[in-house]
Amino acid sequence: MNRLAIKEYICMHFNPDLSAMDRLNIISRLVSQDEVAVSLLEKLLSTAEGYFGKVVLMEGQMKTARLRLEGEELRELTEVLDKNRKLAHEALISDLHIFNRYLLKNYEDVPTGGLYSKDPDSIRDRVAIADWAGELLAALFNGRRR
Repeated sequence: MNRLAIKEYICMHFNPDLSAMDRLNIISRLVSQDEVAVSLLEKLLSTAEGYFGKVVLMEGQMKTARLRLEGEELRELTEVLDKNRKLAHEALISDLHIFNRYLLKNYEDVPTGGLYSKDPDSIRDRVAIADWAGELLAALFNGRRR
């Protein structure tokens, strides 16, 4: 085992505090030769981005809608935006579970929680998954080439 592989093994198995980005980097290297896993990971990242976009859209539109709408119009807009956000959230949760099931079934050296970097017991918590996705996307944004 080379030095990088040893370091990654130690990080995965003995450090429960890996960030979302750390896990993404480790798991991306782990599955890099597996077309199915890469495809599932790409879909999960796209779904996370879609969910994040719906949240930002909803929050922005609600701020301005309160300035120009009231009553029934405001309520209808709120319902539509909330429904779209909820559907995107359900897709995120589903894609995370699909990817993790595939990962845990096909790879032995995967940390508890798979790609999910928060407390493994919180993987059924909708808010925790949303927070995790936000942390991952923020890390991707902050790590981008400038």
